[in-house]
Parts: sequence; structure tokens; C-alpha cells
Amino acid sequence: MNTSGSMTCAIGVALWALLIVPLGCQPEAERQEPSVAPASNMAPAGPEVAGWEAASADGSVCRHPAVVAECADGWCRIPPGCFIMGSPESELWRGESSEIPRAVTLERGFEIGQFELTRKQWSELVSVMPEKPEKVQEGPVTCKDDACPLRYATWFEALLFANLLSARHEPPLAPCFELSECQGELGRGVICGRVDLTGGATSVHECEGYRLPTEAEWEYAARAGTRTAYYGGDITGANPDARYDPEPSLEPIAWYDVNSGGRTHPVGTKRPNRWLLFDMLGNVFEWTSDRPVFHDAEGPVTNPATEIALRTDAADLRVARGGNAAGSRDMLRVAGQNYPASDAAYRGVGFRLVRTIK
Repeated sequence: MNTSGSMTCAIGVALWALLIVPLGCQPEAERQEPSVAPASNMAPAGPEVAGWEAASADGSVCRHPAVVAECADGWCRIPPGCFIMGSPESELWRGESSEIPRAVTLERGFEIGQFELTRKQWSELVSVMPEKPEKVQEGPVTCKDDACPLRYATWFEALLFANLLSARHEPPLAPCFELSECQGELGRGVICGRVDLTGGATSVHECEGYRLPTEAEWEYAARAGTRTAYYGGDITGANPDARYDPEPSLEPIAWYDVNSGGRTHPVGTKRPNRWLLFDMLGNVFEWTSDRPVFHDAEGPVTNPATEIALRTDAADLRVARGGNAAGSRDMLRVAGQNYPASDAAYRGVGFRLVRTIK
């Protein structure tokens, strides 16, 4: 990787030595926030949400705020609030143990990337581009324009990139993660033996810098106040064997198996949700920070987040959300989940970052 640069670069590498692997640096004059695809002027999909209330399992009230888009420079602010995570029993293709509906309260607002992280954004901080590993039969095919979403980053590389972006913020933000026992080059499938939160934080919500969203944050942002299978509407029809049929509720908002031509597409080319977030469904799966959790009760929960520490007694799985351009309509439901291993570059997962609003 490129290690040339000014003295500022050298100091930056020393300061962020906790990243373990070599990180590309830029001369002082080139340091800047990664650019993003231009915001589309397409109208958002889904109904307007003025706010709603729903009774949770214990009789308490879940209050969702009005959905008012507030986006600038590729980031959108999502306010705190409560929503119903999961899916109703009537929803086709639901996960019986992974999608039990429950009231989830998020006490802290956050900003989230308006688009999936693009190849251009990655290249502005890292000189090596993740690519499809050898012997992987790709599906969907990866588009390689600057505005196409990044794929084939391991979960560890997503955390490392988040730390880099925190360092490049003006003023710099304290990184969320300390990664150790790492092997490989950033962009070529880094895997690490240990991950910790920095600064004594006990939850990712307490981090100052950029990070991956929790599952709850991702679903809250993706739903934008809706409670249907997709933020563009509900599933068409009731035949469980028709998962590969076209889906009118998905067509305007997502690249999926019916309309993608078997390949990913530049971000921001389908209609956003009411928060003005693009491609929350389809195009590429997105990493979250959480391990899989299976519930057997509907009790409400506040600020849910699993431990960031790696699981050592079995494969360390992390939840990916949103489906991809080769996914059928059952996979692209907002409540749908996928469980790749944290070192699984071959799964072609992408990501978008968040940051807690203090």
C-alpha cells in the first residue's frame, strides 16, 4: 500500500497504530472527507409518517417520531425514538425465531451514510480495493464505477475503515475500535483475533467516532416509520412459493434479482425512503456490528447491541442486512437477515457507517 506522505501522515500512522495493518496515507494537502454520490432528486418512497404510537407487549407505549429528512454532505440525521422491530406472524418468509416483533427504543440519535459506501469513498482513504477472492463464483457481478457500492470487505475491514474516517474528521474523532492480532493488508481480507471498544466504552452507542450500525439502528433507519415488509409497500400476493416473482413494492426502490441484470449498480439510482436513505434494500448486503440474536419473547428493549468482542467458542458471525442485487424478494424484506462470518470477504458484503449524535 502507499505509505508515502508528509510528516502529518507519519504522525497519523503512529497515532492510529492500533489498526495493526499498514494504512495508506495522503499528503496534508490531499486530506479530506470522502466524497459521495450526488443526492438524487427522486421523490422518496413510502407514506409520509407524522409519528405514531403502539402498545408494546408489557403495555407501555412505543412512540415513533415524525419522519423528517435532514441530510447534508452524504449524511442523514436520524432522531431517537421507538419502533417495532421484526415482522408480524402474517408476513411471508419471516424468520420465526429471528423476527419476533418487539418494541425497541433508541435513546440516542445518530447520523448515517445516505448511500452505501462507494468504491470511490474507499479509494480516497485506502489504496487497495477489495476484490472478489479467487475461486468465488460471483453473484451478483460487481459494477466497478466510482459510484458503485464497495463489496468484499471483511467485517474487520469495515471497522478499520470507520477508524480511518474518524481520524480524517475535522476535528479528529476518537476511534471506536481497537483491533489486535490482525493479519493481512487492508483491502485484501484482513482478519483479526481480537476487537475491543476504546476509551472504556461499554457499548458502541457510547463511541465518539464512526462505526457500523447496530441491527436495531439499521432497521429503524431502513423502515423510516413504516411497518410493511418493504419501506416501499407490502408484499404483493400471498403465495409462499412465489418468492422469485417480480415485486411492485420493490421495483422503484431496490436493485434485486428481477431488475438488476445480475449485477450491482451505482448508488442512489433507485428511490430513497422517507429519511432520504438510498439502497437500504438491495444492491449489496450491509454489515452491522451485531452478532445474531434469536428471541423467544416480545418484551420491549432499549438500545440493544451485542458485544463487539469476538466469539471464540464458535464461528464469529455478524448480521448483514438489506439483501443484494441477486436476492429474491423474500431476502429483501426489511426484517430479513443474513449471517456471514466476520472474516468472510468472499460473501461480497458492503457497508454504510453511522455516528452517535451527542
